Amino acid sequence: MKIHDMTQIAIGAALLASIGSIAIPIGPVPITLQMLGIMTVASVLGAKKGGLAVIVYLLLGLIGLPVLSGSGGLAPFVGPTVGYLLAFPIAAFLIGWSSERHHSFPALIGYNVLFGLGLVYLLGSLGLQAVFGMTFIDALKVNIPFIIGDLIKAVLAAAIAYKVSTNPQMRKTLAS
Repeated sequence: MKIHDMTQIAIGAALLASIGSIAIPIGPVPITLQMLGIMTVASVLGAKKGGLAVIVYLLLGLIGLPVLSGSGGLAPFVGPTVGYLLAFPIAAFLIGWSSERHHSFPALIGYNVLFGLGLVYLLGSLGLQAVFGMTFIDALKVNIPFIIGDLIKAVLAAAIAYKVSTNPQMRKTLAS
């Protein structure tokens, strides 16, 4: 892996850490900007670098930095957010992989909704089910307050990624 690639991964992880530390608690799962960051980083950097940026971000949280909704350490990985956190790198890889193949604005929105929201909600709900012993349907219902905001984040992430990808100078910088 080239220094340029490692720098992009580090910048992606730093972006995620900076916006992922902001949280508004509304229940077992807080409102954050994590998904905006993950969808944007994955769409811009692609599958490998986007997925690695998310893994680095999660490792920063695991070692104790307060980047996971304002907390860090092992607790977020064994509490109600475990399913969401485990879904993040998978979603990033799938969003990045898909965006490498079809990078139109509508396609980016679709990937963000399918993988960034659908997959993350699914795995997050499974985590809630395991941690709280709730039914899957009840766990899935926990996501309802997040839907409108997350759809806005999906569109915003697609717009940012599309703008970056259609800017010749940015394309050159990312490709170098």
